[in-house]
Amino acid sequence: MEEDEEPTDRSIVELHVPVTTIVKVLITAVLVWAALKLLPDFLFFLLALVLAVSVSPLVSRLERRGMSRGWAVGLVAVLTIVVILAFLFLVGPPLVSQLVTLFGNLPEYRKRVAGRLGPQYPVISQVLDQILALPSSPEVAASLKKPQAWGEAAIVGVTVSILVLTLTLYLVADGKRTYAWLLAYVPRRHRRKMARTIPEVSEVIISYVQGQALTSLLYGIFALIVLSVFRVPAAVPLAFLAAVCDILPVVGVIASTVPAVLLALTVSPLAAGAVLVFYLLYHVLENTVIIPRVYGKQLRLSTIAVLIAIVIGGQLYGILGAILILPFVAAYPIIERIWLHKYLSDEVLTDHHALEKALETGSDRAVEKVLKGEEHGGVTATVPVEKKA
Repeated sequence: MEEDEEPTDRSIVELHVPVTTIVKVLITAVLVWAALKLLPDFLFFLLALVLAVSVSPLVSRLERRGMSRGWAVGLVAVLTIVVILAFLFLVGPPLVSQLVTLFGNLPEYRKRVAGRLGPQYPVISQVLDQILALPSSPEVAASLKKPQAWGEAAIVGVTVSILVLTLTLYLVADGKRTYAWLLAYVPRRHRRKMARTIPEVSEVIISYVQGQALTSLLYGIFALIVLSVFRVPAAVPLAFLAAVCDILPVVGVIASTVPAVLLALTVSPLAAGAVLVFYLLYHVLENTVIIPRVYGKQLRLSTIAVLIAIVIGGQLYGILGAILILPFVAAYPIIERIWLHKYLSDEVLTDHHALEKALETGSDRAVEKVLKGEEHGGVTATVPVEKKA
């Protein structure tokens, strides 16, 4: 029996990749690499864009009163510089002096906290002692002994601030031409959508920045009054921390309350308990009265949406990313209604519209209907009709 002979003909597959495809892949890789490298700079540009959109109503108001745009932008620039200098002059000296005093008295504060708690709370005492020991850790102590590094950080901070301010004023002065130049890249069939999207998103950004500035100011003043009444050490730095942390919903409550209560404990347990109660009561008042009146319906986000946004923004680029992502997350319903309505079913749009209304009123009826698959009586989403050019 003869063995089967192996076939001698073998099919050879040749893969021909055009040179243009290789070039496109290389260009795409370079663009992705450049985008990743330029992400921090882009975030500063995004910050300048948010600030420019926020101050543009003031410039427009001055123009309506007969002032030219150049003079209006110049007046806004002068007012901004005056506000910054006034803040540095009024808040800067006590802020720095109280921080220096705080770091110098940390060992004494640790002893006071340990004495207030006593041996009956060993776990809490150990946790608080470790928290108070963080500023005197070897890493922090080593950084404090490097004046050159602090000088470089100060120079970088001042330079970035000047660049952001300059870019903000440029966008306010010539932003319309820049926007028109960039809009030329958008196909004409999509420009009507852009014309509807930009004003609505701008309203969200304006409401966010102006509302956040007001709520942060109110929280900082309230914290300063409470801490001063109970003679808590470092009242000005703690009030400044409260104002900054108010930018971050949910997370900022913890970040501002814990240090205030901890330093109030160095005064007395009564002071610590009072500071805790007043801080929590203020946040209840802020969420139920102040925020609804300040923001209106522009930035109604669920708590889980806020937390997810903060985590994503923080992972992308720290605190700045967590702050900047919130107004754009709040603008998502606008994007969905204008740009994504063709790709989503009417049921999705109607359910989302009903859930937005429920978030405004605080009712859970729409949530229950969505979970049960029921229809919403009398609730329909407004879907724009695309007209042919």
